[in-house]
Amino acid sequence: MAQWTNSSGSYFRPYRSPWGAPQMRQFQESTGVAGRAVFPGDLVRSNTVITTGGFRVYRDPSTGGGGANLAHIGGAQLIGICVDASGLSADGSTNSAAGATGFVDDSSQTGGVPWQRTVNVAVADGITEFLGYFKSGGAGATPVAASSLIGLNRAVVYDSTLSRYFIDSTNSTVADAFVKIVDIPDYARGDSGGVPVVFKFLSSNIHVALSVGQVTV
Repeated sequence: MAQWTNSSGSYFRPYRSPWGAPQMRQFQESTGVAGRAVFPGDLVRSNTVITTGGFRVYRDPSTGGGGANLAHIGGAQLIGICVDASGLSADGSTNSAAGATGFVDDSSQTGGVPWQRTVNVAVADGITEFLGYFKSGGAGATPVAASSLIGLNRAVVYDSTLSRYFIDSTNSTVADAFVKIVDIPDYARGDSGGVPVVFKFLSSNIHVALSVGQVTV
């Protein structure tokens, strides 16, 4: 039995889709919240606070629910997982250092000109399954990868030290639920710590533009 330890490499990512590849879309990142710059592995949601320029996205605020660093619960604003940021700034982020550089407001957009400063997102379409990791230490101190976890709803927390999201293996509070565990990779079964698990996002958190009928959970 192996012991997994969380690291900066333990980031959320698309894992499996009946289409053979995850559905990808591009969205412009919001210029209004420098601390919410989007990096690969981040939860991406629509920015309903600052909507200047049209539909923009940013990193999940991670302050929802009843505790610190919980992923924002409800609101139906989740888009999916960032897989590639626009990388205009030196640190690989977008709005934190580059400001509004490269942005064109929707009202000023001309026909045939592609959006600038976009992030690529594997969308939470209710079909795609994602790979994530249990939080090892703190929330979910000694989780074990077991098939009994399949079908359970769990909360998602943000680790500000590693700048990564993790699944809280012990938080089964209904009001905090964010994902449903759907599988355990065979290479991790029986292991403990920050083990990988396969999950889907709960439909109550997904943006209405991504609704896919009865296949959501």
